[in-house]
Amino acid sequence: MSLSLLGSLEKALLAGLALGLIATIIDYIRMLKLRQKLPPGPFPLPLVGNHFQTPSIRPWIEWEKWTEYYNSPMITLWIGRHPRIILNDAWTASDLLEKKSDIFSSRPRLILMGDVINATKTNQTTLPYGDRWRVHRKLILMEVVNFVVPGVFIMETLPFLSKLPSWLYKFPSQLSFGAACMWRYFYLLTEEGAKASEDNFSKILMNSQEKSGLTDVEVGGLAGNLIGGGVDTTSSTMISCVLAMCAFPDVQRKAQAEIDSVISADRSPTWEDLDTKLPYIVALVKEVLRWRSVAILAGIPHANTKDVEYKGYHFPAGTNMIGNLWAIHRNPRDFPDPDVFRPERFLNGLERPYPNAKGSNPFGWGRRQCSGQPFAEQGLLYSLTRLIWAFDLKAGLDNNQGKEVKLDIFAYTESENMRPEPFKARFIPRSEKIHRLVMEEAAVAREALRKYDGETKLTMEDASRNPAWV
Repeated sequence: MSLSLLGSLEKALLAGLALGLIATIIDYIRMLKLRQKLPPGPFPLPLVGNHFQTPSIRPWIEWEKWTEYYNSPMITLWIGRHPRIILNDAWTASDLLEKKSDIFSSRPRLILMGDVINATKTNQTTLPYGDRWRVHRKLILMEVVNFVVPGVFIMETLPFLSKLPSWLYKFPSQLSFGAACMWRYFYLLTEEGAKASEDNFSKILMNSQEKSGLTDVEVGGLAGNLIGGGVDTTSSTMISCVLAMCAFPDVQRKAQAEIDSVISADRSPTWEDLDTKLPYIVALVKEVLRWRSVAILAGIPHANTKDVEYKGYHFPAGTNMIGNLWAIHRNPRDFPDPDVFRPERFLNGLERPYPNAKGSNPFGWGRRQCSGQPFAEQGLLYSLTRLIWAFDLKAGLDNNQGKEVKLDIFAYTESENMRPEPFKARFIPRSEKIHRLVMEEAAVAREALRKYDGETKLTMEDASRNPAWV
């Protein structure tokens, strides 16, 4: 290679670097100008923003501290070149996400949760607000995964990484392929389920595919959302209730006393007993949902469809808005002694003012609230009533001295969809008659469900032979 050619390449490289530096400086000036119009927060760096200042584990706890430090109900977190607004106050979140839900019902651009796994325009949870979302809304529940947590994944900070060739950076292509296999797997399960003789959701989905023009990816996503949104979150809330009953036995005794006053000793609770006859139990379920909200960031972020001015701040269209339920549901102004489990907060109306009639926001805000909220609330009320009626829930015993173990009410998983870490608990039937009733009803239920026996023979290997890309 001649010296003149080397010199030309060197000049071209230097020119490219200079242009890149100039573009970075111009973009950083844009960031700093926009920052002046946004809520306070840590100072961002060029290109990466606050990525390296954001904890990768349970960042919502740190965000709560930032709200105190900056004395602001909102904080701005820069993920790469774009701001995320963390809402740490119920009233502020209500002002924006509920009272302005006609504007704040869309979704921001999400790299991992959307683009890379082909969900941006195919999955109800990430679809922009509009007619396509309404079709999905009628069919399914909401699902949340850790990809939604801002500042955890470098690809959200530097989106260009998702476009790199696989030989240079494998993660995006691996994630994309895994998602395509998952969509196909859930589609195949839906096809299989639709062949059953009983009416089921799979039949509704397959019929809707033709009527509404849904793609295979959309059908697979809707089926996956049903499982992810309806099973995992409910079970996590139930485990939190068990923890609360073990840690706060006085509450358990009050709940059992109310149940005993309504339900005779020779039967178990029924749907007819709920709502109006057991107000303390209803309040207890609401307190579980507040005390340790499962979707701690209230689901997928919201985004505004047009520019918004609010309390002196300017939010450009498409601004990413996240509700931090860890801070909101533990605000001592709204919930004094927030880590104490006390159903009285919701008994006979709300104990303290709150921006909505329910008194909390475990299912999110506005038009993008979890689609399965009524189903989840009813299921929890029925299941937890029967659980507390049937058993004395107590902390487990240690292996050495036979004493009750000390339970940690803060020992929760790192996931955005959080649940208690494994803990020891005892389920003691409250009487021999109740024990007998539980066993008899279990036998009846087993027979009723026997028609659903059997397991699918489908595997992820089957799905990987024909991944669903569209």
